[in-house]
Amino acid sequence: MASPAPREHGLDALRVAAFALLIFYHSGLGYTTKWWIVKNPDQSAGLEHVMVFFHGWRLPLLFFISGAGAAFALRRRTLGQFAGERIVRLFVPLAFTMLVLVPPQIYLDRVQRGAHYDSYLAFHRTVLDLVPYNDGGALSWHHLWFVAYVLVFALVSLPLFALLRRPAGVRAAGELAGLLERWPLALYLVPLPGVAAAYLMLPRWPANYVLLDDWANLAITWLFFCWGFLFASERRLLDIVTGRRRELLAAAVAVTAAFYVVRFRGSAPYLVSNAIQGYFAMMWMLAFVGFARAWNPPSTPLLRYATEAVYPFYILHQTITVVLVYELAPVALGIAPKIAIVAAGTFLGSWLGYELVRRVTPLRPLFGLKLRSRGADQRRKPV
Repeated sequence: MASPAPREHGLDALRVAAFALLIFYHSGLGYTTKWWIVKNPDQSAGLEHVMVFFHGWRLPLLFFISGAGAAFALRRRTLGQFAGERIVRLFVPLAFTMLVLVPPQIYLDRVQRGAHYDSYLAFHRTVLDLVPYNDGGALSWHHLWFVAYVLVFALVSLPLFALLRRPAGVRAAGELAGLLERWPLALYLVPLPGVAAAYLMLPRWPANYVLLDDWANLAITWLFFCWGFLFASERRLLDIVTGRRRELLAAAVAVTAAFYVVRFRGSAPYLVSNAIQGYFAMMWMLAFVGFARAWNPPSTPLLRYATEAVYPFYILHQTITVVLVYELAPVALGIAPKIAIVAAGTFLGSWLGYELVRRVTPLRPLFGLKLRSRGADQRRKPV
């Protein structure tokens, strides 16, 4: 691998921004006509045209950043240390969330659709039956599917990581960077593996987000994860993206125009539609990475605070969102004010939850935070 480099604070800030956007995105899902966990009686079809724009690149960006994070982590860890840390930081919160934080979402989902339970505790006993949600049970990872997939990717990719850490892997990454420097148009070939995976696999395996029999989604998202690892392993690749960020933004805008033409016309050849969606995701993702690195903010206390808070916010936020959408459903209020209330309430609730979690040592590993000694807590300066 490349020699150790300073921490990428631009990518830290981009990760924070991407997860903050997720709060607003999920706050709006209950107000569209598409299925979501709980729904508002009044819904907006027009809002969906805005939501699909963010949906087109937000998950690819998060998987790319997760792959980059794996590359950065392996600069200071052995493969065994990396695997052990990922199991603790990903599996433990996943199991806790499935048993404690996701069940309220499923409970309100069922109640809003007419189910009756004597109490929430009576409902929660059905969670312990361990019957999957898609099979009619109450066990699900819901929004934590992303964590489950990143955990799987981190573990199954260990042989690839080992290969890329060897001299031959370092040379291959350097040769790729050299190719992109000599032939700039080659950068536009990067989305093709994902386009091919979607074209060949999605018709047979539509995305279900439950890992099993989700081969198309696994392949596509794993490719974004691998691109993130590869780009972060060879600094020249990130520098190329940074230097060409305006070009990538222009390409992203052009593909977005094509995306909405196809969306409003209602039909396009399947290969064309897949190609547009694949380039839509990749161009926006690379453009954001380039602009974030060009910005390269300093390591401020606020950025360090936000970087640590991202994961607990992610774990907490959707349950709060679901509760707020459910409680506001019977209230006579417009869609826009409701979304604003839900987003603000979700952020506030997640922040208060994080402030509690980070202060209570036994809770920290349940939300993906490292254990910290009493002395470290006392030395921590307020933000």
